[in-house]
Amino acid sequence: MRIFRLKAQHLEIGDRFIKADDRHAKIWEIAKIWTTVDGVRHVRLNNMAVQSDTMMVSVHALTDHQFFFACPAEFELIHRTPRRCFK
Repeated sequence: MRIFRLKAQHLEIGDRFIKADDRHAKIWEIAKIWTTVDGVRHVRLNNMAVQSDTMMVSVHALTDHQFFFACPAEFELIHRTPRRCFK
């Protein structure tokens, strides 16, 4: 059951992700984490290339590989670009 995976998932402000269906692999960074009144955890993501682009998603969606993948921290050091990330 996926609910157990979510409880173990540890997210922090600054963690980076890419959308699974994004062919340009833009990096999205967690800017805010909160729990809504119904108990569902959400995050606000900022696009690293265009700071005015933001989105709000549930932690459940963020940790589902059908929608997002975590971006490895060492990616930017190896490839020297904040705009690309591999799955």
